[in-house]
Amino acid sequence: DGNLQWNKTYGGALTETSGDMCLTSDGGYAMSGLTQSFGAGGQDFWLVKADAAGNLLWNQTYGGTSNEYAYHVEQTLDGGYVLLGQTTSFGVGSTDFWLVKTDGSGNMQWNKTYGGTGSDIGINVLQTGDGGYALLGHTSSFGAGSNDAWLIKTDATGNMQWNKTYGGTGSEFGQCLDQSS
Repeated sequence: DGNLQWNKTYGGALTETSGDMCLTSDGGYAMSGLTQSFGAGGQDFWLVKADAAGNLLWNQTYGGTSNEYAYHVEQTLDGGYVLLGQTTSFGVGSTDFWLVKTDGSGNMQWNKTYGGTGSDIGINVLQTGDGGYALLGHTSSFGAGSNDAWLIKTDATGNMQWNKTYGGTGSEFGQCLDQSS
């Protein structure tokens, strides 16, 4: 009926922002975003795991000495998590897609960057039927315009298998992603 059942806050003395949330197989929640209170740099990827009542179970940060922001989180088939966003600490451009894969406790298993010399921002990720990942966002490093939608397909360990840009001479941005049959 839309009545508030509970609410929780998570964070420290500085700024934290949530980018996404997903339900987890144990009935709880996983949230991604950024933290300035914790981690290694100005702002880092932040993964928060809560139970069904929103009680904090654990949290992990991922990042370098500059800035990262996790826009999307999804629980993977192995019970871990995959986060996608942008990094200015790693990669070759001003910002690059950053894909982080964790185990079920949030410990990083591997990470990959994707991008060119411009600004490339990963917005959405999903695990595909073959165990790999599809990433969607936008790029100013590749394509026909100032920004184009950018779709990347990887294998199960994040190695790029192919990528495509979509757009014209203006700006296009990829937001939502789903796998078709």
